[in-house]
Amino acid sequence: MDELLLALKNVSEQLLPILGAVVLFYLCIVFRKLGVLLESLSKTVDNLSPTIKLVDQSLEKVQTPLDTAVKLSHTIDNVHDKTVDSVAKATTYVNENMDEIKSYVNDKVNKVKEHFEKEKNEEE
Repeated sequence: MDELLLALKNVSEQLLPILGAVVLFYLCIVFRKLGVLLESLSKTVDNLSPTIKLVDQSLEKVQTPLDTAVKLSHTIDNVHDKTVDSVAKATTYVNENMDEIKSYVNDKVNKVKEHFEKEKNEEE
């Protein structure tokens, strides 16, 4: 058993430097490819810079109409709120003064009836 462990020790002492060199070789390849990828990414970002500037300019041009739309929306909201308030006040007024309105309408209807009856009587 001791001989087996001793033989494995000798083999591992010979294989470890070789395996270390292989790992270092693959690490160098990975870092090289990573460098190429970063370089390519940098060029791509540089190429996108004019496009980003154009998009920023377009957004600045669109901002004014959007601000106008927002102002218009606020104006419509204000008109709606005032309309709701006016209708509510009118409803409250009518409810509170229903008897007076009723008597006023009855008076007018009676006057119209009397007027028509007078005309009818005059014609006969």
